[in-house]
Amino acid sequence: MKRNLFFGVLLLLATVSLSSCFKHVPPRNVGIKVKTLGDNKGVKPEVLTVGRYWIGMYWDLYTYPTNVTIYPFTSNADEGSEVDESMKFQDKDGLPLSCDVAISAHVNPDLVPTTFQTYGGDMETIIKTYVRQDLVSNFIDFSSEFSAEQIYSTKKMDMLVFAKAQLIQKYAESGVVINDVVYKSEIRLPDNVMAAINEKIKATQLATQKQNEIVQAEADAQKTIAKANGDAQSILLIAQAQAKANTLLSNSITPTLVQYELSKKWNGISPIYSGNGSVLPTIFPGAK
Repeated sequence: MKRNLFFGVLLLLATVSLSSCFKHVPPRNVGIKVKTLGDNKGVKPEVLTVGRYWIGMYWDLYTYPTNVTIYPFTSNADEGSEVDESMKFQDKDGLPLSCDVAISAHVNPDLVPTTFQTYGGDMETIIKTYVRQDLVSNFIDFSSEFSAEQIYSTKKMDMLVFAKAQLIQKYAESGVVINDVVYKSEIRLPDNVMAAINEKIKATQLATQKQNEIVQAEADAQKTIAKANGDAQSILLIAQAQAKANTLLSNSITPTLVQYELSKKWNGISPIYSGNGSVLPTIFPGAK
Protein backbone atom coordinates (compact mmCIF):
# COMPACT_ATOMS: atom_id res chain seq x y z
CA MET A 1 0.00 0.00 0.00
CA LYS A 2 2.76 2.44 0.97
CA ARG A 3 4.66 1.43 -2.14
CA ASN A 4 1.69 2.23 -4.37
CA LEU A 5 1.24 5.55 -2.64
CA PHE A 6 4.91 6.36 -3.19
CA PHE A 7 4.71 5.60 -6.91
CA GLY A 8 1.46 7.60 -7.14
CA VAL A 9 3.08 10.68 -5.64
CA LEU A 10 6.13 10.18 -7.83
CA LEU A 11 3.94 9.95 -10.93
CA LEU A 12 2.06 13.09 -9.90
CA LEU A 13 5.28 15.02 -9.40
CA ALA A 14 6.58 13.83 -12.74
CA THR A 15 3.35 14.89 -14.44
CA VAL A 16 3.46 18.35 -12.87
CA SER A 17 7.13 18.71 -13.74
CA LEU A 18 6.55 17.69 -17.34
CA SER A 19 3.51 19.98 -17.74
CA SER A 20 5.52 22.94 -16.44
CA CYS A 21 8.00 22.35 -19.24
CA PHE A 22 5.34 23.27 -21.81
CA LYS A 23 4.93 27.01 -22.40
CA HIS A 24 2.49 28.92 -24.56
CA VAL A 25 3.03 31.78 -27.05
CA PRO A 26 -0.31 33.64 -27.19
CA PRO A 27 -1.89 35.16 -30.32
CA ARG A 28 -0.32 38.38 -31.68
CA ASN A 29 2.95 37.51 -29.94
CA VAL A 30 6.26 35.85 -30.74
CA GLY A 31 8.60 34.18 -28.30
CA ILE A 32 12.19 33.20 -27.72
CA LYS A 33 13.81 30.56 -25.55
CA VAL A 34 16.56 31.64 -23.16
CA LYS A 35 18.81 29.11 -21.42
CA THR A 36 19.49 30.22 -17.87
CA LEU A 37 21.55 27.30 -16.44
CA GLY A 38 24.19 24.90 -17.68
CA ASP A 39 26.47 25.21 -20.66
CA ASN A 40 25.78 27.55 -23.61
CA LYS A 41 23.58 29.89 -21.63
CA GLY A 42 21.84 32.61 -23.59
CA VAL A 43 19.24 33.28 -26.27
CA LYS A 44 18.31 30.64 -28.79
CA PRO A 45 18.05 32.44 -32.17
CA GLU A 46 14.87 30.64 -33.21
CA VAL A 47 11.75 32.86 -33.07
CA LEU A 48 8.65 31.01 -31.81
CA THR A 49 5.24 31.85 -33.26
CA VAL A 50 1.82 31.19 -31.69
CA GLY A 51 1.50 27.76 -30.06
CA ARG A 52 2.65 25.47 -27.23
CA TYR A 53 6.29 24.48 -26.93
CA TRP A 54 8.44 22.12 -24.95
CA ILE A 55 10.80 24.35 -23.06
CA GLY A 56 12.52 21.89 -20.79
CA MET A 57 14.55 22.46 -17.68
CA TYR A 58 17.00 25.38 -17.45
CA TRP A 59 15.09 27.32 -20.13
CA ASP A 60 12.71 30.28 -19.93
CA LEU A 61 10.25 31.55 -22.53
CA TYR A 62 9.90 35.29 -23.21
CA THR A 63 7.11 36.66 -25.36
CA TYR A 64 6.78 40.00 -27.15
CA PRO A 65 3.69 41.61 -28.76
CA THR A 66 3.73 41.97 -32.54
CA ASN A 67 0.57 44.09 -32.52
CA VAL A 68 0.73 47.79 -31.69
CA THR A 69 0.35 48.40 -27.95
CA ILE A 70 -0.21 51.79 -26.33
CA TYR A 71 1.71 52.74 -23.21
CA PRO A 72 0.43 55.91 -21.44
CA PHE A 73 2.69 58.04 -19.26
CA THR A 74 0.60 60.50 -17.27
CA SER A 75 0.32 62.25 -13.93
CA ASN A 76 -3.06 60.56 -13.43
CA ALA A 77 -2.95 57.70 -10.92
CA ASP A 78 -5.94 56.09 -12.69
CA GLU A 79 -4.12 55.76 -16.00
CA GLY A 80 -0.98 53.77 -16.69
CA SER A 81 0.52 53.78 -13.20
CA GLU A 82 -0.32 54.87 -9.69
CA VAL A 83 2.80 57.05 -9.66
CA ASP A 84 3.40 60.18 -11.71
CA GLU A 85 4.98 59.04 -15.00
CA SER A 86 4.46 62.28 -16.94
CA MET A 87 7.26 63.91 -18.95
CA LYS A 88 9.15 66.55 -16.94
CA PHE A 89 11.54 69.03 -18.52
CA GLN A 90 12.56 72.73 -18.40
CA ASP A 91 12.60 75.73 -20.70
CA LYS A 92 15.74 77.74 -21.49
CA ASP A 93 15.28 79.75 -18.27
CA GLY A 94 14.91 76.65 -16.10
CA LEU A 95 11.15 76.93 -15.62
CA PRO A 96 9.63 73.48 -14.83
CA LEU A 97 7.29 72.10 -17.50
CA SER A 98 5.47 68.79 -17.86
CA CYS A 99 2.97 66.95 -20.05
CA ASP A 100 1.27 63.58 -20.48
CA VAL A 101 2.09 61.41 -23.49
CA ALA A 102 1.32 57.99 -24.93
CA ILE A 103 3.79 55.79 -26.80
CA SER A 104 2.54 53.15 -29.23
CA ALA A 105 5.01 50.42 -30.15
CA HIS A 106 5.50 46.80 -31.14
CA VAL A 107 8.39 44.42 -31.66
CA ASN A 108 9.87 43.45 -35.02
CA PRO A 109 9.44 39.63 -35.03
CA ASP A 110 12.64 39.09 -37.00
CA LEU A 111 14.70 40.94 -34.41
CA VAL A 112 13.30 39.53 -31.17
CA PRO A 113 16.59 37.81 -30.18
CA THR A 114 18.35 41.17 -30.64
CA THR A 115 15.66 42.91 -28.60
CA PHE A 116 16.18 40.52 -25.69
CA GLN A 117 19.96 40.65 -25.89
CA THR A 118 19.90 44.46 -25.92
CA TYR A 119 17.29 45.18 -23.27
CA GLY A 120 16.18 41.88 -21.72
CA GLY A 121 12.84 41.47 -20.02
CA ASP A 122 9.45 41.97 -21.62
CA MET A 123 8.14 44.72 -23.90
CA GLU A 124 6.40 46.69 -21.15
CA THR A 125 9.62 46.83 -19.13
CA ILE A 126 11.54 48.03 -22.19
CA ILE A 127 9.05 50.81 -22.91
CA LYS A 128 8.63 51.95 -19.31
CA THR A 129 12.31 51.80 -18.44
CA TYR A 130 14.37 52.61 -21.52
CA VAL A 131 12.05 54.26 -24.03
CA ARG A 132 10.37 56.53 -21.47
CA GLN A 133 13.70 57.79 -20.16
CA ASP A 134 14.97 58.48 -23.66
CA LEU A 135 11.77 60.38 -24.46
CA VAL A 136 12.23 62.57 -21.39
CA SER A 137 15.84 63.24 -22.45
CA ASN A 138 14.68 64.21 -25.95
CA PHE A 139 12.15 66.67 -24.51
CA ILE A 140 14.85 68.17 -22.29
CA ASP A 141 17.27 68.55 -25.21
CA PHE A 142 14.66 70.40 -27.27
CA SER A 143 12.99 72.51 -24.58
CA SER A 144 16.27 73.90 -23.24
CA GLU A 145 16.55 76.00 -26.42
CA PHE A 146 13.19 77.80 -26.12
CA SER A 147 11.05 79.82 -23.73
CA ALA A 148 8.07 78.36 -21.89
CA GLU A 149 5.70 80.44 -24.03
CA GLN A 150 7.25 79.11 -27.26
CA ILE A 151 7.07 75.50 -26.06
CA TYR A 152 3.45 76.01 -25.02
CA SER A 153 2.46 77.44 -28.41
CA THR A 154 4.56 77.57 -31.58
CA LYS A 155 7.17 74.92 -30.66
CA LYS A 156 4.87 72.36 -29.05
CA MET A 157 4.50 70.10 -32.10
CA ASP A 158 8.11 70.64 -33.17
CA MET A 159 9.25 69.25 -29.83
CA LEU A 160 7.06 66.15 -30.23
CA VAL A 161 8.28 65.52 -33.79
CA PHE A 162 11.90 65.85 -32.67
CA ALA A 163 11.48 63.51 -29.69
CA LYS A 164 9.64 60.90 -31.75
CA ALA A 165 12.23 60.93 -34.55
CA GLN A 166 15.03 60.36 -32.06
CA LEU A 167 13.24 57.35 -30.54
CA ILE A 168 12.48 55.76 -33.91
CA GLN A 169 16.08 56.08 -35.03
CA LYS A 170 17.56 54.69 -31.81
CA TYR A 171 15.30 51.68 -31.31
CA ALA A 172 14.75 50.45 -34.87
CA GLU A 173 18.00 48.43 -35.03
CA SER A 174 17.20 46.63 -31.77
CA GLY A 175 13.78 45.50 -32.99
CA VAL A 176 11.58 47.88 -30.98
CA VAL A 177 9.32 49.68 -33.46
CA ILE A 178 8.05 53.06 -32.22
CA ASN A 179 4.78 53.62 -34.08
CA ASP A 180 3.82 56.96 -32.60
CA VAL A 181 4.19 59.39 -29.73
CA VAL A 182 1.24 61.68 -28.95
CA TYR A 183 0.32 64.27 -26.36
CA LYS A 184 -2.37 63.34 -23.87
CA SER A 185 -2.45 66.78 -22.27
CA GLU A 186 -1.46 70.38 -22.81
CA ILE A 187 2.02 71.50 -21.82
CA ARG A 188 1.74 72.30 -18.11
CA LEU A 189 3.39 75.55 -16.99
CA PRO A 190 3.81 77.28 -13.62
CA ASP A 191 0.62 79.13 -12.67
CA ASN A 192 2.16 82.60 -12.93
CA VAL A 193 3.57 81.89 -16.38
CA MET A 194 0.25 80.48 -17.55
CA ALA A 195 -1.57 83.57 -16.24
CA ALA A 196 0.85 85.88 -18.07
CA ILE A 197 0.39 83.96 -21.32
CA ASN A 198 -3.40 84.10 -20.98
CA GLU A 199 -3.26 87.87 -20.43
CA LYS A 200 -1.08 88.25 -23.49
CA ILE A 201 -3.49 86.14 -25.54
CA LYS A 202 -6.42 88.29 -24.37
CA ALA A 203 -4.56 91.49 -25.26
CA THR A 204 -3.71 90.12 -28.70
CA GLN A 205 -7.30 89.04 -29.28
CA LEU A 206 -8.59 92.47 -28.19
CA ALA A 207 -6.13 94.26 -30.49
CA THR A 208 -7.17 92.00 -33.35
CA GLN A 209 -10.82 92.71 -32.62
CA LYS A 210 -10.20 96.48 -32.63
CA GLN A 211 -8.27 96.25 -35.85
CA ASN A 212 -11.08 94.25 -37.43
CA GLU A 213 -13.56 96.90 -36.30
CA ILE A 214 -11.43 99.62 -37.90
CA VAL A 215 -11.23 97.68 -41.14
CA GLN A 216 -14.98 97.11 -41.06
CA ALA A 217 -15.66 100.80 -40.38
CA GLU A 218 -13.42 101.79 -43.28
CA ALA A 219 -15.15 99.29 -45.51
CA ASP A 220 -18.57 100.66 -44.48
CA ALA A 221 -17.39 104.24 -45.18
CA GLN A 222 -16.08 103.25 -48.59
CA LYS A 223 -19.38 101.56 -49.29
CA THR A 224 -21.29 104.73 -48.35
CA ILE A 225 -18.99 106.89 -50.49
CA ALA A 226 -19.34 104.51 -53.41
CA LYS A 227 -23.13 104.60 -53.12
CA ALA A 228 -23.14 108.42 -52.95
CA ASN A 229 -20.88 108.63 -55.98
CA GLY A 230 -23.14 106.22 -57.78
CA ASP A 231 -26.25 108.22 -56.92
CA ALA A 232 -24.59 111.49 -58.00
CA GLN A 233 -23.42 109.95 -61.23
CA SER A 234 -26.88 108.63 -61.87
CA ILE A 235 -28.47 112.07 -61.28
CA LEU A 236 -25.87 113.71 -63.53
CA LEU A 237 -26.50 111.25 -66.31
CA ILE A 238 -30.26 111.79 -66.06
CA ALA A 239 -29.80 115.61 -66.11
CA GLN A 240 -27.44 115.39 -69.06
CA ALA A 241 -29.87 113.18 -70.91
CA GLN A 242 -32.75 115.56 -70.16
CA ALA A 243 -30.73 118.61 -71.26
CA LYS A 244 -29.79 116.88 -74.49
CA ALA A 245 -33.43 115.99 -75.08
CA ASN A 246 -34.48 119.57 -74.44
CA THR A 247 -31.86 120.85 -76.86
CA LEU A 248 -32.98 118.48 -79.55
CA LEU A 249 -36.61 119.43 -78.96
CA SER A 250 -35.84 123.17 -79.04
CA ASN A 251 -33.87 122.84 -82.24
CA SER A 252 -36.68 120.96 -83.89
CA ILE A 253 -39.32 123.71 -83.25
CA THR A 254 -39.32 126.15 -86.24
CA PRO A 255 -41.90 128.86 -87.24
CA THR A 256 -42.97 126.73 -90.14
CA LEU A 257 -43.58 123.75 -87.84
CA VAL A 258 -45.52 125.93 -85.42
CA GLN A 259 -47.74 127.31 -88.22
CA TYR A 260 -48.26 123.83 -89.52
CA GLU A 261 -49.37 122.53 -86.17
CA LEU A 262 -51.69 125.49 -85.69
CA SER A 263 -53.14 125.09 -89.11
CA LYS A 264 -54.15 121.55 -88.28
CA LYS A 265 -56.31 122.93 -85.49
CA TRP A 266 -57.77 125.96 -87.40
CA ASN A 267 -61.59 126.01 -87.58
CA GLY A 268 -61.81 128.34 -90.59
CA ILE A 269 -62.59 131.50 -88.57
CA SER A 270 -60.41 134.54 -89.19
CA PRO A 271 -58.03 135.32 -86.42
CA ILE A 272 -58.84 137.95 -83.84
CA TYR A 273 -55.18 138.58 -83.19
CA SER A 274 -52.12 138.22 -85.31
CA GLY A 275 -48.52 138.86 -84.38
CA ASN A 276 -46.24 141.11 -86.41
CA GLY A 277 -43.63 138.88 -87.96
CA SER A 278 -43.13 135.25 -87.16
CA VAL A 279 -42.13 135.44 -83.53
CA LEU A 280 -45.59 135.37 -81.92
CA PRO A 281 -48.05 132.69 -82.96
CA THR A 282 -51.41 133.45 -84.57
CA ILE A 283 -54.27 132.62 -82.23
CA PHE A 284 -57.49 131.31 -83.73
CA PRO A 285 -60.69 131.42 -81.76
CA GLY A 286 -62.29 128.05 -81.29
CA ALA A 287 -59.00 126.22 -81.72
CA LYS A 288 -58.93 122.91 -79.94
